[in-house]
Amino acid sequence: MPQFDLRGIHCAKYVNTDGAITYTNPQEVGDAMTATLEMRFAEGRLYAESTLAEYMRKATGGTISLGVKYIKNAAQQLMFGSTAKQRSITVESAAQTVSSLVLGAKSTPAYVGVSFYAPDMIDGVEKYTCVFASKCLFGPPSMSLQTAGENITFNTPVTSGEFLASDAASQDMLEVAVCDTEAAAIAWCAAVLA
Repeated sequence: MPQFDLRGIHCAKYVNTDGAITYTNPQEVGDAMTATLEMRFAEGRLYAESTLAEYMRKATGGTISLGVKYIKNAAQQLMFGSTAKQRSITVESAAQTVSSLVLGAKSTPAYVGVSFYAPDMIDGVEKYTCVFASKCLFGPPSMSLQTAGENITFNTPVTSGEFLASDAASQDMLEVAVCDTEAAAIAWCAAVLA
């Protein structure tokens, strides 16, 4: 399936109640730019009579990176454990209040579920591939800034983390669906985080 776009990155808080998994507080992460998921596997090889007799490979989790235009404040608070702060400043003799987000040594990120969809082409027909990672933990993105020169270079945040098996009996990690319409893809992505 050749995907050619990316849309609708959302996350919601992962809640485990004795193996029953639910999601709360769904948030739009930001305007979608990139999403990369790479599975990680445990592998085992058994050699007998000087040849490879058995090989086993089981998924154990993976890495996930999400690039967006900017990460929305509510998503940062949910994903990274940031806290909101207000500062009073004076600008040209006028008092103003400026809002900020604080990350500190006591900031605790929360596990989240992540969903997004990608328009793609399947046998000449436009479809929508939907992806859901059921249990992810992210860290705040690095900041890499530079002064403007002859050419403008945009620096956008990429948050990276790990996805792992859910605490449900099925131990789900990734779910992928193909929808016929964008409306169905949006509804699917919302349903998995409900």
